[in-house]
Amino acid sequence: MANYLGRIEFPCTIELGRGLEGAITNITKIGFVDGQGGRLIYRGFPIEELCENSWFEEVAYLLMNGRLPKKAEIEQFTDQLRRSSELPEPIMRLIESMPRDAHPMNMLQTAVAALGCYEKSAAAVTHAVSNPASALAGEIEVGIKILAQVRTIGAAVARARLGKPLIKPDPKLSFTGNYLYMMSGERPDEVTERVIDVCMILQADHGMNASTFTAMVVHSCLADMYSTIAAAIGALRGPLHGGANEAALDDLQSIGGPENAKAWVAERMAKGEKIIGFGHRVYKAYDPRATVLKRYAEKLCHQKGMGKIFETAAAVETAVVESMKAAGKPIYPNVDFYSGLVYQAIGFPPPLFPVIFAVSRTSGWVSRVLEYLPENRIFRPRAVYDGPTDMKYTPMAQR
Repeated sequence: MANYLGRIEFPCTIELGRGLEGAITNITKIGFVDGQGGRLIYRGFPIEELCENSWFEEVAYLLMNGRLPKKAEIEQFTDQLRRSSELPEPIMRLIESMPRDAHPMNMLQTAVAALGCYEKSAAAVTHAVSNPASALAGEIEVGIKILAQVRTIGAAVARARLGKPLIKPDPKLSFTGNYLYMMSGERPDEVTERVIDVCMILQADHGMNASTFTAMVVHSCLADMYSTIAAAIGALRGPLHGGANEAALDDLQSIGGPENAKAWVAERMAKGEKIIGFGHRVYKAYDPRATVLKRYAEKLCHQKGMGKIFETAAAVETAVVESMKAAGKPIYPNVDFYSGLVYQAIGFPPPLFPVIFAVSRTSGWVSRVLEYLPENRIFRPRAVYDGPTDMKYTPMAQR
């Protein structure tokens, strides 16, 4: 690939709209979101196959390195994650000092940014202005380290909000198992660990979404990895991105039961209000992540005595899909609609939902900026100016 891509001809017409919809930012081999076919692919592997056969550490390696690891390689990778998991003592004290009612994503972002003050090696990329490729090896090491640290911070935030002492990672546990252990103080059962591991796989990467684009823009300035990930967390914080599953769960709880679902949907549509958890900027078919999570949500909700809220969700899905098909505008659930139910059934407080998302998506953020770094070019889009050009300055006394 050349440093400057020039014009690329695609077998379709791309119209640029608000929010850069349809704009092409770069070429990638990491992930493919097939909106028409309803497919999500990581490095050539369908997400369903990875959820069935793989685990999060292996998927993170796949995203970062472009292939599935051999036995020795995954052992080395997981060992690097384990050795990088502990936080500097001042960061742990910082997390404990934050207000308990602060939003967990603000706490996560603050701690990640603060880590950049202690991790001196992270600044090496800023000295690679003339040759970004020379910084790649160092950035890979930093990327693995920050993936482990974000997981530890995410768990520490959960503990600090409850006023409980922070727990250090157990080197005997998996990436996901450690996350659950550091949050709860108890080693998770196999079922819970597997369900959350699948959730982590599903949320590891998803095309050029807002937080991924944020990460790439910041890192294209050759900012360090901690600044990059902190910025991405800020983008994920919003209810239109990482916070959508919490909002979808709030709606489901407010409906009262499956018998009210059809009327609730009709009322929202009549008012022109958005139904959180439905539709997607890319998917025009059923979100494959929602397909996987719906199965887990149904099983978990009935096991945990939450059958009523799952049946409410299923009734809402039926009402929305049927109404939109009748209107000639088919729309389907996205990942946020069922992920909140899964997290709720396992026992996570809703404010922590986007933190789980951030822990997982860090693998995708790191992979994307590493891919772009060897031929780095700072992002510098243009806006269409639509204002006056001949204004005359009026002194203050004459206004």
